[in-house]
Amino acid sequence: LLLQLLTALAALAGAACSLLAEGSGAGAVAGVLPFTAGGFIYLGTVSVIPEMLRRSAPRQALLQLLALLAGVAMMLLIARYE
Repeated sequence: LLLQLLTALAALAGAACSLLAEGSGAGAVAGVLPFTAGGFIYLGTVSVIPEMLRRSAPRQALLQLLALLAGVAMMLLIARYE
């Protein structure tokens, strides 16, 4: 329960930082977006992949890994063409 509270407070702090950086110009936002994308990629590779490989059939694990890589590719496309 305490870790859930800590996670929620971190999410709230991140949202506040994002809202404060929005008015600061492109330089501040350019620093926040890579940090956020890196957090998603870190969670996907460190938390999800081992769990997925442990509990899934090989075909299902491959499909889930491809879905994760597609998500990373979408983030790259959005960052590139936004």
